[in-house]
Amino acid sequence: MNAINFKKRFDGFMNVLSGLALPGTFNGSYGAYRGGIRSHNELCELYLTNGLAQKIIDRPSDDSIQKGVEIEGDEEDLMNDEYDRLQVLAKLANALRWSRLLGGAVMLLIAKDGGELIDPLDLNNLDTIEEIRVYDVTSIRPTSIFYDNADDPTTFGKMEVYELLPPGVASVLVHESRLILVGGEPIPTRFMFINTSLSRMPWIGRSALEPCVKDILRYQEGLEWSLKLLERKQQAVYNMDGLAEMMNAGDDDMVRKRINLVDLVRNSLNSVVVDKDDSYTVLSPGMEGVDTTLKEYQTALSASSNIPLMILFGEHAKGLGSTGAGNLESYYGMVAHIQSVIARPALERITAILWVQRNLKPKIPDKWKLNFNPLWIATDLEIAQTELADSQANAAEVVMLVSLMDNAIMSPEEIRQVVVDKYYQEYGFSTEIPDGLENVNYAEGVDPSLMDVPTDPGNDKSGAVKN
Repeated sequence: MNAINFKKRFDGFMNVLSGLALPGTFNGSYGAYRGGIRSHNELCELYLTNGLAQKIIDRPSDDSIQKGVEIEGDEEDLMNDEYDRLQVLAKLANALRWSRLLGGAVMLLIAKDGGELIDPLDLNNLDTIEEIRVYDVTSIRPTSIFYDNADDPTTFGKMEVYELLPPGVASVLVHESRLILVGGEPIPTRFMFINTSLSRMPWIGRSALEPCVKDILRYQEGLEWSLKLLERKQQAVYNMDGLAEMMNAGDDDMVRKRINLVDLVRNSLNSVVVDKDDSYTVLSPGMEGVDTTLKEYQTALSASSNIPLMILFGEHAKGLGSTGAGNLESYYGMVAHIQSVIARPALERITAILWVQRNLKPKIPDKWKLNFNPLWIATDLEIAQTELADSQANAAEVVMLVSLMDNAIMSPEEIRQVVVDKYYQEYGFSTEIPDGLENVNYAEGVDPSLMDVPTDPGNDKSGAVKN
């Protein structure tokens, strides 16, 4: 019996992005991630190389500030001018971006107040904020300098000085009052104690991309394998007579020549010529179930990222009367959470510092409040439909009130007061019912000579009827 020599081949499908066949990453055979929590470098690499990862991070961050903000009490729009000068909203969007990607970011205030970066920001001597710079959490490190005044419960135990590592320059020590800390989503306290950096900087949160990595890689692998199936949609099978004998005899060159000859003839003449004892067939495997599987992968990614399919994949709502409003409402709820929990504290602190600049300090409003403009703006048709529904509901309520009056449950005075106060208050109508309606002269002040009143030819001037 002839011995068969097996050779190890390295032509398998290996993909760095999906991690397929790479040890410690994604195992395509079992569909599960074999590694632990990803490092900052891994998250950044996925963000830089994958469009879905970019949309998961960028879209909510940009939408959070897309419609801008309104500052109640700023009648002269002074703060809006400062926002434009320092590009506050654009810088905040970048801070939210890195916060979602890596769990945290900082905004450094370059202030002209007579102090150094390591000194506390002197609000009483603040001339102007000259610039705002944004750094992700990888550019900041904790130090051993903490607030130690036990009489001040607002700062005791918090870090007072951070080490900032701007790219390409030496690290510097920065006082926390010159930094706007933008944290991520909360993480369990137990995990904080395990991680030394997190225990010293508890404002750092979790990455929004971390729960989506497995679903992104699975969907990416599904696309790759569906492409392979498409490439093999028509698979040629050449049954060669005597193939085993030729291989055992070492006639590999002859086998290759015969295969190449068949391929050459098929490509150029659109026909195939083989030996009479050989056979040539073309298999066309189906792709049933591929689209359903990819759809399920999309749904899983939409669930883990909390972003609707219509935003994540540009998919329109299907079905009669489907507008996707419910999905958008859920997504806008997530964006509103980012605004209120992460963006608002940072923006309010920046605004408070900007107000005490030398040129704005005399003009600080007695009260000011920051509001994010609504994400959903109703169309003219939606506004008209809402007003129609409101008017119909009001009319139904008035009918109900009149019914209560007819049944002596409410008096006409009470009915009038309810109707005027609720529906017609803007017109300034009196809630009191006028007296003596039976003696009202509705023609008072009207000149009858100006009225063209037709006469009945059957009546004379005296009003008698002619026979």
